[in-house]
Amino acid sequence: MSESVTERTVIAASPSTILDAIIAVDAYPQWQRDVKEVEVLERDAQGRPARARFVVDARIFTATYVLRYSYGEGTVRWKLESSDQLRALDGGYTVTDAGDGQSTVVYELIADPTISIPRFMRRAAAEKIVRSALDNLRDRVEPGR
Repeated sequence: MSESVTERTVIAASPSTILDAIIAVDAYPQWQRDVKEVEVLERDAQGRPARARFVVDARIFTATYVLRYSYGEGTVRWKLESSDQLRALDGGYTVTDAGDGQSTVVYELIADPTISIPRFMRRAAAEKIVRSALDNLRDRVEPGR
């Protein structure tokens, strides 16, 4: 059974600065604490990642997976293409201008591991992934952090 988590936060940076950090998936191991390795497998016509392979410390297990990316105005979305440890890992970021040099960032995640994990633990893990990703993103893009 999959877990769906959505969280929002306000970050003191422009939408373009935040989106640039999100799109630079090959830099994630430098600032996303749980991401151990990223390999961009394919890029789109604008040079953005279209497919990427990740190795992530998921606490309960090490997850290796390939995501397929799509882009829209202020959005970065992904869908799980393959993984031995996950049936689903779909989601995305939506970034909008909140005025005054700030942006609202919404992170949505649907995760479904192949291993049997009690629902309360799956939910807690998904919430931690989303909160950690947003905190790490803030640390990456806010000036003076």
